[in-house]
Amino acid sequence: MANEVPTEPQTYRQRQVAETRARITHAARQVFAARGYGAANITDVAAAAGVAVPTVYKLYGNKRALLAAVADAWGQQFPLRGLDVPRDPAAAISWWSVLTRKQWESGLEIGMIYAGAVASEPDARADLEPRLALRDQAIRLVSEAVRPRLKHGLTQDDAIAIISALTIPEVYRELVRDRGWTPDRYQLWLERTLTEQMLISPKRAKPSLTR
Repeated sequence: MANEVPTEPQTYRQRQVAETRARITHAARQVFAARGYGAANITDVAAAAGVAVPTVYKLYGNKRALLAAVADAWGQQFPLRGLDVPRDPAAAISWWSVLTRKQWESGLEIGMIYAGAVASEPDARADLEPRLALRDQAIRLVSEAVRPRLKHGLTQDDAIAIISALTIPEVYRELVRDRGWTPDRYQLWLERTLTEQMLISPKRAKPSLTR
């Protein structure tokens, strides 16, 4: 067994900086959600975090970097790298429905903030691209799992389009926040709808023939 290198304990100063960063990131998420990315400014964030404006600039540099930190903090709850997607089609849909529900239940405003950021500051799109690429990769993995039971005429690209369209944050916002659905109801609806739109019945599925 390889010798593990002991982790150096944080100094008091390092803990202070980490706590300040976390407080600023939390405040920025609240301010961006309440005022919109375009209307919010560093002064608002500093006031909400209870720190001086220069402190925010020293730790983050600009508003775009602060938005990236907000997204990173949220994304750590749902890492989209190295996903272990179930290979059974129905199980894959159920798994993706649970993950999607958890993502938007805990971070719907993140998606809305980014939409506003891209509209007001087009360069913010560059920060969003890597995150969208990870989402697209995860959706592709789900589409590969469901491919053996796709309805006649549907391609894997069709499956990708369907999965992506039904799981964007705007759909969750419309059904849960605006229409009053519970997250549980949204999850069940999403799983049922993805299944109905893409999969043939197990009774009609034919086993693949090998030569």
